[in-house]
Amino acid sequence: MKKSIVLIGTILVSFSTFAQHEKLDPNTVTISANYSFSDPSLYGISAEFGNSDFFLFDEYTSTLLNISASQLNYDNNLVKVKGNGYTIELGKRVYQKRGRKSGVYLQWLIAYSSTNFNENTPLGNFEGNYSYWSLINHDIGYKIKIGKNIILDPSIGFNWKWEVKGKGDIDNTYVDNFVFRCGVKLGFSF
Repeated sequence: MKKSIVLIGTILVSFSTFAQHEKLDPNTVTISANYSFSDPSLYGISAEFGNSDFFLFDEYTSTLLNISASQLNYDNNLVKVKGNGYTIELGKRVYQKRGRKSGVYLQWLIAYSSTNFNENTPLGNFEGNYSYWSLINHDIGYKIKIGKNIILDPSIGFNWKWEVKGKGDIDNTYVDNFVFRCGVKLGFSF
């Protein structure tokens, strides 16, 4: 995990030199493929919608929607299994510079995730479901415009999960509530 965070930091510094910080139309939409290394790891589609009024940051903000497949490794000291599921995140992003939709930003998301397990192990069939809600899900990143419409968007952050009681063979004791994450998005603005 530390190597991933160092890698994302290096990418942020390296690409910031090439970033174009021209003003974008406030109604710009960015559609991206995303990957986030965490617990669970996420990969999917992200949509960022242009300008929106939010508290004191009227021209600084945009709205995000991430729909991702999730993958979680579960280890209860007896068996190690891998589960698959989905995650939906909705939130706001605040940019550092007024009227710009690139450069340094902070974002916070509300998330729901559900992961199903169904795997044969030496101890028998392992079945269950792990799910959580998250209201404390923050990232800092650097949205980089490459060329006219291509966007590279690395970020790092953390997630504090409010777990729903595990079902089946899942015991939430073996899953961390507070996790760090790093991710990257590659997309197209129009």
